[in-house]
Amino acid sequence: MCFQKFVNFVRKCVINVVDLFRMGNKGVKNKNTKPYTFKIYSYQKVEPNNKLSKRIPLPRSGHRIVCDTKNLYSFGGYNPSMLMNDELRNHDEVSVHAFPLFQELWKFNFASRKWVRFSSRESLPQELASNAVIRHGNVLMVYGGTGSPFGYRCSNQLYVCRLPNENTAMKEIITEGNIPLAQYGQALVYHNDYLYTIGGTTGFTYTCDIHRLNMKTFIWEAVYICQGQGDYEPEGRYRHEVAFDGQNIYVLGGGTAEDAFGFKEIPVFNIEKRQWYKQKTFKDHTCVDSTHSGFPPERRYHSAVQIDCDNAVKVFISGGYNGVQIFRDLWCLNLKTYKWTLIKTYTLPYPTYFHSAAVTPEGKMYIFGGIFEHGDIERNNLVHCAWLCIPKLSEMCWEALLHYNQQIVNCPKNKLIDAGLPRHFIQRLE
Repeated sequence: MCFQKFVNFVRKCVINVVDLFRMGNKGVKNKNTKPYTFKIYSYQKVEPNNKLSKRIPLPRSGHRIVCDTKNLYSFGGYNPSMLMNDELRNHDEVSVHAFPLFQELWKFNFASRKWVRFSSRESLPQELASNAVIRHGNVLMVYGGTGSPFGYRCSNQLYVCRLPNENTAMKEIITEGNIPLAQYGQALVYHNDYLYTIGGTTGFTYTCDIHRLNMKTFIWEAVYICQGQGDYEPEGRYRHEVAFDGQNIYVLGGGTAEDAFGFKEIPVFNIEKRQWYKQKTFKDHTCVDSTHSGFPPERRYHSAVQIDCDNAVKVFISGGYNGVQIFRDLWCLNLKTYKWTLIKTYTLPYPTYFHSAAVTPEGKMYIFGGIFEHGDIERNNLVHCAWLCIPKLSEMCWEALLHYNQQIVNCPKNKLIDAGLPRHFIQRLE
């Protein structure tokens, strides 16, 4: 089926379903006049539904997000310029005590665009910036992080929380063994019941050491401690990102307070051999000019997500900062060919760093918050999204249905079932 026929088929499917709802919602006018169109590598701003949301997160940086099929979850964050009286008016003692950090865990539903703040905020750790956060199944894991002022209080504790129930509390996991240093700006990988932590800083020293925690026994072990034995060992760093192909951990960028690391050669750690090596990457020759070398410029404070696509693991990095320039670009690294590609059709709305990004299992990337350059340097609480692959036809139909009939989130679920909507899509509504 050619692409245009494919698009027409999607529209026909959507129109049939939309007509069912218009029959029962004759008084509802559709505000969306533009037709739904699917575009890959095209960012869209996602406006929150203020009618459903009692409140929305304040602008922040240094937070972390994860995504599942139906929700985005945002943990922590920092904003020293936040107006305290905004929260004091609500007699919010938790916010006052945590200032200028956010002792918060938020949930954003993709279908309803509704923000909900988790209620058990007192159970969250007090180290709330530059944590390492990962989702495994319906469990959110938060490790490390720093309080304010940065570096004077760091963490080597692991907290877990069951998703998506916003009334659940976060629980500290008591661990033993060769416990890593208390640090922030680490990265995490989960594999075969082990949680690997890579790098980080105490605020004064930087490492690229690797430890792992047995998630059955909760015993830590040192996997590799860098001692400067050779050029193959990476320099210490924080606020780097990592990718994982099932055998190798790829360390992408990051830096120190003075330096930012590049992407021409990538430090790689093989978890079976417990060895570091450097992987040469290949430039994008289509973007070599006076401003581009064909490789992503050095950076820290960027974001990275990965998807399985076209029989390869693809990693997408976006935004970041090198000490002089703030970036708004999107680059893709194919871990099968080790070639970089600049996604020319995609740029962030503003140069951004200290933001956070995550990708849904279906391949849609969401970016939330961060520090951005728009005349002045300020923080934001905006949500943007972009497809990184061509999803299933049913995903396009679901998006188109939400586009043409936003009132579907208010429909009784039995009505949606009777209309023929698949149950797994109905379960995404909250």
